Amino acid sequence: MALSKIFTIRYYAKNTGFFLVIFYFFFGIVPGGQLLSYHQTLIKGFTGNMDFLALVCLAWLLYNLKCIAFVVNVLSTKEHTFLYGTLGVLEGPTKWRTWLWLHITLYAPVLIYSCIAAAIAIQLHFYPSAVIMGLFDIVMILAPLWLYDHKMKHPGTVSFLARWQQWLNRTIRKPVWSLYGYDLLNNNMKSLAIAKVVSGLVVIATCSLMGKAYDERFILVGFLVCILSQVILIYNHRRFDDLYLSLLPQLPVPVWKRYLQTGLLYLVLLLPESILLAYKVWQQAAPAHIIMLVATGVSVLMLLRSLLYFPRMDQDKYFRWVLIIIVSLLFLGLARLYWYGIILLQVPAFTIFYNRYYRYEAPLEKVD
Repeated sequence: MALSKIFTIRYYAKNTGFFLVIFYFFFGIVPGGQLLSYHQTLIKGFTGNMDFLALVCLAWLLYNLKCIAFVVNVLSTKEHTFLYGTLGVLEGPTKWRTWLWLHITLYAPVLIYSCIAAAIAIQLHFYPSAVIMGLFDIVMILAPLWLYDHKMKHPGTVSFLARWQQWLNRTIRKPVWSLYGYDLLNNNMKSLAIAKVVSGLVVIATCSLMGKAYDERFILVGFLVCILSQVILIYNHRRFDDLYLSLLPQLPVPVWKRYLQTGLLYLVLLLPESILLAYKVWQQAAPAHIIMLVATGVSVLMLLRSLLYFPRMDQDKYFRWVLIIIVSLLFLGLARLYWYGIILLQVPAFTIFYNRYYRYEAPLEKVD
């Protein structure tokens, strides 16, 4: 009971907002009479498509890492050092049963849903998917037990993630234009991972729904939805520059070069979605279509970043512009005016960037 208060109850209390959002999207937006058929269709979708299943497993892995990080953080706090004198003395089956029960109480939402999905997969004769989910759950349940035991035996050691971040910062030379990307990997990995998982799911869903008849307009709509999952990362880019790179405009670098460097950063940011999309449609799509999609994505992000050089561009105005830009591109896509859309994005993006970059001053509240 004491461990439940320290770990389980505190975990769910701390993540109440997260679970409310998940509950809303999986249960709240679906009418009660259609709830069962909705989840059956969803489970049939990802158990019948290995690419889709891989992304679902990735999402479950991220949730498991969230559980592991919570337990490790609790064990690392000063007020819970007494746990090393209680849990640390357990040996043999008692120790492993304790850790197993503790982790299952945190991993339970995914475990229950994946077991239901495996049962439905068996009914649909998707046996490989059922086996994959079963083996995946076994690994997700048993692997953390070793990590918890290692933490109890070596309380002063640095986590693998922290060691990886230290190695990354120590050994890789970082150009100035890439600093925000490294900040996402170091300090905002959760936001980055959520954006990439959502984008991956959208790409797979788009390619699956399109069927065998390739339609670049259909793919463009899906890719624009992927762009929507990145817009908050672009909005946070301004805050990062305001806090850490406010002196950058004083360096003698031409504006056009700054613009190209920003575009290169966003190209790297969109690489996972672009590679996945190219893999899914490379047999059907012409190379020019892939280039067009990537150029459109980078151009959208460039225009959104340029708009943030207007100091009064708050979050509400920013998301209004996001809506206007996406809707405009949808209409241009319906008319197959793809390259005109890219030009209509790049011209105002570069114009704003060129005229506002050296005139922009971070608001005082951003740098306090």
